Amino acid sequence: MDIYLKHAILHIVDRQTGDPVFSQVELDLTTEYVRDYLTKKIQKLANPQTKTGKLVESSAIAQLVKTAENDFITASEGIVQRWYEAYKESEDAPSSDAFVVLYELDTNLQVAFLKVNYQDGYTHFIDNGEAGIENTLILHRALLAGKTQKADEGITIDVNTLNFELIEKKYSFSGEKQLYFSTKVIETEPLPSLEENVKVIKKVAEKIGEKFETPSYHVVADLKEAVYDTIEESGHIDVQEIAEKVFKDNITAQMSFKEEVAEKGFVDQAPMLRDVREISEKKFGKQKLKLSNGIELIVPLDVYRDPNLIEFINNPDGTISVTIKNVEEVINRM
Repeated sequence: MDIYLKHAILHIVDRQTGDPVFSQVELDLTTEYVRDYLTKKIQKLANPQTKTGKLVESSAIAQLVKTAENDFITASEGIVQRWYEAYKESEDAPSSDAFVVLYELDTNLQVAFLKVNYQDGYTHFIDNGEAGIENTLILHRALLAGKTQKADEGITIDVNTLNFELIEKKYSFSGEKQLYFSTKVIETEPLPSLEENVKVIKKVAEKIGEKFETPSYHVVADLKEAVYDTIEESGHIDVQEIAEKVFKDNITAQMSFKEEVAEKGFVDQAPMLRDVREISEKKFGKQKLKLSNGIELIVPLDVYRDPNLIEFINNPDGTISVTIKNVEEVINRM
């Protein structure tokens, strides 16, 4: 994923002082740490919690995005103001900095909105007083998270297609925790995230597995492998393939699984974020097993699939033995 930054600006949102403080000057993108910070933040918006969708062409946010290339500063103010009109109604939404970035992603023009909350931090202060140099410790309440941490909320929007990828949080509005970004800012209901979809199918698979007396660890292991395989093959989650891989020759279990998943609101073969294969590799490319005796194992999928390397044996007394085979070396790390 090649990101080329074209314009960027920082607007300040201090809930204590009122309305946003809009910058009239763009950030200097010739500064390496500025480019690095913004690039990393944009990249971090793609994760298992990311939701996808497409803006309505006539929506206010879509119109602002369309003007960003020709009048970036004005468009950035409009985007932040539109967001802030919803955000300010929350009782507990914190102060933050809001970045708006115009960039190219593999030659496709994109607009990103990144909200980074303030964090408390400590630093030194040097005071040269009558008694001489005094080094003191001070508390700073408006520090930003480092470049390796994802933005607290954010959206990237393709200027031409209006497809978006969104990370949003719940805040209190009239005493009730609500998602406000999709409902009040962009006014477009996004598709469920990868994490939300997997939670739904995992819960249903475990329930169906219990009904047909299939051990939970078998169901979850097969499910993770099936999710990984279908995403690698097609770039989305295919319920039919998941059902066949998890419940194999049990047609009744497969049908029950598909019916219940649909009832839970799962969108079959829904388009997913661009980096879904890379994210799937990190999240589902290993089986993480915790045994009742306290032993924990992290097993790569290719190893888990190979009975010559690891084997699960059901004992007559109902316990399970795990045999790890053909290990050439054991490294004990502190």
